[in-house]
Amino acid sequence: MNTNRSWRFTVPGSLIRWCGNRRWELGVFLAGLIAVRGFAPHHEPLWMIFGLGILIHAVSRASSWRRGAGLGFWFGFGHHLLGFSWLLTSLNQHGGLWMGWSILILALLAATMALYVALFGAILGRLGPAPSLLPVVAPALWVIAEWLRSRLFSGFPWNLAGYGWDGQEVLLQVGDLGGIELLSWLMVFPAAVLALSANWRVYLRPLIFWGGTLLCTFAMAVGYGVWRSDNVTNEWPSFPSAKRENGLLRVALVQGNIDQQRKWDPSYREESFNRYLEMSGSITGPVDLVVWPETAISFFLQADPRSQERVMSLSQRLSAPILTGAPMADKDGKGRWLYYNSMILIDSSGDPMLRYDKYHLVPFGEFIPLRNFFPPFIRKLTHGTEDFSRGPGPVALPWHRGGIGCLVCYEVIFPHEVRQLAMATPSVRWLINVTNDAWFGEAAKPQHLAMARFRAIENRLPMIRVANTGISAVFDPLGRELGRIPANVSGILKMEVPQGTGSTFFQKSEPWWIFLWIFLVFCPWVCGKIQNGQDCGD
Repeated sequence: MNTNRSWRFTVPGSLIRWCGNRRWELGVFLAGLIAVRGFAPHHEPLWMIFGLGILIHAVSRASSWRRGAGLGFWFGFGHHLLGFSWLLTSLNQHGGLWMGWSILILALLAATMALYVALFGAILGRLGPAPSLLPVVAPALWVIAEWLRSRLFSGFPWNLAGYGWDGQEVLLQVGDLGGIELLSWLMVFPAAVLALSANWRVYLRPLIFWGGTLLCTFAMAVGYGVWRSDNVTNEWPSFPSAKRENGLLRVALVQGNIDQQRKWDPSYREESFNRYLEMSGSITGPVDLVVWPETAISFFLQADPRSQERVMSLSQRLSAPILTGAPMADKDGKGRWLYYNSMILIDSSGDPMLRYDKYHLVPFGEFIPLRNFFPPFIRKLTHGTEDFSRGPGPVALPWHRGGIGCLVCYEVIFPHEVRQLAMATPSVRWLINVTNDAWFGEAAKPQHLAMARFRAIENRLPMIRVANTGISAVFDPLGRELGRIPANVSGILKMEVPQGTGSTFFQKSEPWWIFLWIFLVFCPWVCGKIQNGQDCGD
């Protein structure tokens, strides 16, 4: 009797002691969850600032770099576990994996991405900057960690901190200076000041200084946003009427809303194809370009002359070419078939189709990295048994109206690659992103849309985004939404889209910003070491 009673109370006591010993780990884990509220569809940046503030405060109190790394890891694990939870739909519902395996894979991805936050915690804990220097070191170090996440091992820059400002249209305009990295810095800077305020009685004087600096920084950012908005807007009304007409692209976006389960089913292939033909055939009024989403044509059009003729006939009737996603296949020099996820421009002339092949493929979604090291039963999540091959790189699609910057799905989330595309020859006048977000969870759709908006601002190019099940939308060079087709409906959106200037400070300076962030991280530490050495010498 006594044994059972003892056992009954021992477990809760152990649990309480365990939680007590790891209260900071639990706290930063919950802070990571809270910070997700900053992203679409919630758009609550104050929650992200609060969550990041808790992390910075906890790491600044860490006794060693190992402790800082652990705290960073737990924050990152919670943050990415919830932030990437939409992947469960891809893995379980569309990938056919058992839910248990799907959760495990999601956890492994979250843990892998958490290593970058662990690096942030380890370095911040190792540098041990004076609390008054946290607003200098912590934001820059966070940006460095995101810079690495965007590039290493193919990169995965989904949900960078700067995307938490998505709803703040004026503030977003600083993106044409420093891109998403500068906006991430603007997110973490107030969080670092918040962390400093946790000890306001001890650090009252630096808190007053940094509070004033924070207000001035955001005042300048907002002021720049207002000035830049007026500047870009005024470029268009000042043009002569004829020039404006030539510069406007009359585009029709077609969102078929094809269910992902049917999209690749051979028995529904004709039905899906007919839906896009019929919807596009209903377009009235003059149009310069019709855009269909990623793999709207879900078969090899090269091998189907009849289907080619139907698309060309539609193009002739509309007096406009059709830009669509479609799988393509070529033979290499050894006679082997190579498969591509492509965008093709089809018109009524019957000339060879202009084509862009996707360059940045999704690991395990479109190809298996290091396939020779994986067992044969490991297959990619998308349809088909063969891996897709990479295209030649970020290249513009030449068109008589101006260069088109083609981006297939995942490619739009990489700022440095979209920058290369925007600077390509011939001069790019529009960015067009075709995607199929149907195989993601619902939360991914507005998040993916937000990232497309940022690319328009960074490069001052309009973004035309067409998705199979939504969200399809058009953004002007200021990132302002000109129109949209909501998620999970079929529809057509006709818009007049201006040409973009395609020239920004971000494009010229993007490779060099990383050196500024490194300087801001290590300069205070070096200066502190020098000061300590001088004090010892005295």
